[in-house]
Amino acid sequence: MNMHNQINLEYALIKYFSDKATPEEEMFVQQWVSQSSDNTSYYHKIQRLWIQRIVL
Repeated sequence: MNMHNQINLEYALIKYFSDKATPEEEMFVQQWVSQSSDNTSYYHKIQRLWIQRIVL
């Protein structure tokens, strides 16, 4: 994944976790997660960090 795609992914994940994603962004995240086990693992890692941010 190139840097531009990584930035778009990070932005989409932040919007997804903050419940501000558009339907298109939600679909993008869901499709990306389903593409590989690495993507799923990364998604869960970022999700845990997002939840910890809220708790702390």
